[in-house]
Amino acid sequence: MRWLAFPLLFALQAGVVSGAAPQSWELSTYGQYLAGTFTNIALEREGVVRVAPSLDVVHESEQAVVWSVARSPDGSVYYGTGHQGAVFRVAPGGSGQLLWKAPEIEVFALAVGADGVLYVGTSPNGKVYKVTPDGAASEFFDPGEEYIWSLAFDAQGRLHVGTGAGGKVYRVTQDGTGQAWFESGQRHVMSLAVDAAGNVLVGTDPDGILYRVSPEGKAFALHDSDLPEVKAIAVDDDGAIFFAAMGGGMDRILQAIPAQQAPVAGTATIAPAGAAVAVQGVSSVVSYAQPQVVYAGERSALMKIVDGRAVEKLWTSNEEQLLGMSLGASSDAGVLFATDRGGRIYRTGSDRQLSLVSQTGKSQMTVLMGGSDGMLAGSAHGGALYRLNPQPAASGVYETAPRDTGGVSSWGQLSWRASVPDGSQLEIRTRSGNMHRPGPGWSPWSEPLADSEGSAVSSPPARFLQWQATLRGEARLRSVRVHYLPQNSAPVVRSVNVVPETVEADSASDSQSSSANSSYSITVSASGESSPPTPTPQQAGAGAVRKLAVIWSAQDPDGDKLRAEVSFRGEGETVWKTIRKDLPGPKLSIDSDALADGRYEFRVRVDDGLVNPAERSLSADRISSLVLVDQTPPSVTALASGAGGEPRFQASDAASAIRVAEYSVDAGEWKPVLSDDGILDARTETFTLRLGDLDPGEHLVVLRVRDRAGNTALGKALLR
Repeated sequence: MRWLAFPLLFALQAGVVSGAAPQSWELSTYGQYLAGTFTNIALEREGVVRVAPSLDVVHESEQAVVWSVARSPDGSVYYGTGHQGAVFRVAPGGSGQLLWKAPEIEVFALAVGADGVLYVGTSPNGKVYKVTPDGAASEFFDPGEEYIWSLAFDAQGRLHVGTGAGGKVYRVTQDGTGQAWFESGQRHVMSLAVDAAGNVLVGTDPDGILYRVSPEGKAFALHDSDLPEVKAIAVDDDGAIFFAAMGGGMDRILQAIPAQQAPVAGTATIAPAGAAVAVQGVSSVVSYAQPQVVYAGERSALMKIVDGRAVEKLWTSNEEQLLGMSLGASSDAGVLFATDRGGRIYRTGSDRQLSLVSQTGKSQMTVLMGGSDGMLAGSAHGGALYRLNPQPAASGVYETAPRDTGGVSSWGQLSWRASVPDGSQLEIRTRSGNMHRPGPGWSPWSEPLADSEGSAVSSPPARFLQWQATLRGEARLRSVRVHYLPQNSAPVVRSVNVVPETVEADSASDSQSSSANSSYSITVSASGESSPPTPTPQQAGAGAVRKLAVIWSAQDPDGDKLRAEVSFRGEGETVWKTIRKDLPGPKLSIDSDALADGRYEFRVRVDDGLVNPAERSLSADRISSLVLVDQTPPSVTALASGAGGEPRFQASDAASAIRVAEYSVDAGEWKPVLSDDGILDARTETFTLRLGDLDPGEHLVVLRVRDRAGNTALGKALLR
């Protein structure tokens, strides 16, 4: 046996490093492989991919669905179908034929007696028929129930009949005499099994209760499941009980039954799900697309009970519905069960380790039955009987789910670890595309890769990648790793804001925190428009230094670490002047005194050059709104008095409009005053103070104005 070595390459895990760095995609565990597609491929619990047992068609019925299977002592196999009530017999040599058609349209249950006679449970208007190997049939027992779901013989040759919608078990003797033997209190008895002690195990719906009923008819509830239906029961040689529970399974079956009963004789054309089916002029609708019913977060579960111990959950799923279950042919073969996910057949043992035996490609495998000649399986959507053989198929193909790299990526090398004995073969191919679902528009499959230690992926750069492994003979694939380099994504600067702040003088050189005391000497204005009047500010402390803080928010889609550069330019200027480079962000504080009065805009540019080479680095920038820097207070001049001795003033500011004006007489309270034109909106305003009657004598009148940036100036006039 030749072992192919796996390369010792350093793998950068996504989410830990930057998105633009090399990444790796590896499949090496059971759970990682399970998302792919299996064609004649089995997946062992250790995460090893190999060729699956061959799946052979035993007989195709041309019916819609196989509901039940039974083996005869002479080696014959019987299976019952829907929705025409047909029963087929497959002889030991492999030839199959229609044995009998029931008056009812569904054959949910079959059982073979010790004498080789077949017993058939039909629905609706449920009856049990006795059918000989040559097809001669007679009514054996009529319980007066709507459904016959299950049949089981005990060691005394008595037939137990599980029914619905009365939820009863009938015990019928060999002469066809029967009576209600156990009433479950449930609507349906879905499954039956008999243990070595003669106890009858009863699985019910809708409360999902598993009962053990003694030969004398005394019942004891072994388990009350979270799921509504106990679908199947099996007992191994050691007395351990295995049972399958599922959510909404019985409802799916009932909804799949045509509304009208087909005639006893005749042929039917089986149409796809949901299509009308014509049976000798009778039209009905067969629908399999039923809504999913989820209970307690699960759709189905496989459980085990050993007397005196707690119930073990061997397998659960909230994605797959468990439809069929059977013990393996040998004591160490474990339990096999089938689901509705691509007709998968799994195996699990007492160690709870799961392996995928086969993905049949059928949408539903409805029933399983073990035997020394292989596992028999029945399917829906074209009812047929299959045999899962002990021998492997000639070849198998495993195909991964598409790998989404998040953007266009370049592919590096693909390496794998496998064992390929002489006479066996392993081929791995790749393809890529930019659509979520592979198909037209994707690249074709590449030629097989040659070097297990690292072969260059020839598929074109794209967002998605797939690989496919074809195995023949005894080849075993253990792990595959692909390296790729995602396309670097540009960062985004979401906002740039400029705000005033004051800091204490001893920390002004390296300030990153704002003070509650604003100097109001810096104003941000959108598109140069004036802002509303500012409130009277609190005065900064004597040791405070006025600062200008540029604050930005930036993100990188790849999670790359960013660095920033902050620049500025004055209104009307064309050249950006850089203030600082290589800032970790997201803030830069500068002395406001470094800028003269005027309007400025600030640009923040970020790039991901810290983690990308220069040729791959990308940048983005954003420009702030105009920022008004006004550090010069207005001037106030007293003018000649107006008529009646009213004092007059003129206030002017070089940078911004006068926004607040107040006056005081003889150090009294401040009173607001409007400009002569009635609105404070210009850099030069005149004021006439109409003071009313003042006491005779000398008076001091003071005018205080504040510009848009909050700078204050005073002027006075002396009245005599």
